[in-house]
Amino acid sequence: MDSITFFWTITATVLSGIQLFYQKVAAQEKRDSALNGLIMYGSSAAAALTALLLFYGIPETWRLVLVFALVSGAIHAVGNFMRIEALKYIDSVIYFPLNKVLGPIVVVIGGLWWFGDPLTTKEYIGIALSLTVPLLLISAAEKHRQSDLRHGLWLLVSSTVLTSVSMLITKQGVDYDPTVLFMMGLSQIAGAVSSWIMYMRAGNSHATSWSNITRADIRLGLIAGFLGFVSFYSLLRAFSTGLVSLVYVIHAHYILVPIILSVWWYGEHINMRKMFAITVSCIAITLLV
Repeated sequence: MDSITFFWTITATVLSGIQLFYQKVAAQEKRDSALNGLIMYGSSAAAALTALLLFYGIPETWRLVLVFALVSGAIHAVGNFMRIEALKYIDSVIYFPLNKVLGPIVVVIGGLWWFGDPLTTKEYIGIALSLTVPLLLISAAEKHRQSDLRHGLWLLVSSTVLTSVSMLITKQGVDYDPTVLFMMGLSQIAGAVSSWIMYMRAGNSHATSWSNITRADIRLGLIAGFLGFVSFYSLLRAFSTGLVSLVYVIHAHYILVPIILSVWWYGEHINMRKMFAITVSCIAITLLV
């Protein structure tokens, strides 16, 4: 992996972790998942398209990219909705580790089968070591702490598969810098529309429902939108210059950020195994670059 790809990957990893912590905040405060997604995707889309028009303009390949962007964004929005719902039933120390075992497996398989990523033996070892990091974050002691483990796990698997597939579709649609912003803007619009549909289907079509939106709802959505804009842009830049298998596996280490923040802010369970996972994570990343 070259230095530019590594820079964009690490930037996306750290900011994605912070963004997901704010989704944990939304779940902890029982905020509406679809509304949070609507504000997040909408503000991110506005930022991406504004930057596109100011600095680049519409790319010549816009018709082809349009298809990938809309499909990717819509799929990711449904996965994002399920993610916040899952966090209402299970702790982040359960959700994110399992999410980042299954997700990278889906993307690595897709990278090998779909894009033919030429991975080396060292990189395969790094990927395998990376997959052990999330497993170190789980223990049987967490089970009794969950409000509905079975339902939460079903939502976890569904959201993980959807968001992972959306990343493969996104990789297919990215090929050069202007397209990154175009792809991002359209996918975020699709995410906002999907979130709006889910918000309406939940019985929020009346004026009284909209009037109940609080400043906290807007604030959390805008913070997640800003973080999502910068982190997703960084991830797409990494996708445009690197192998999807390696970029996404390194990116998966962002689970350590919301877990650490959740332990600090909400007092969620922490032990030496989780501390050891941080060390293993660092070793794994060095094998992938």
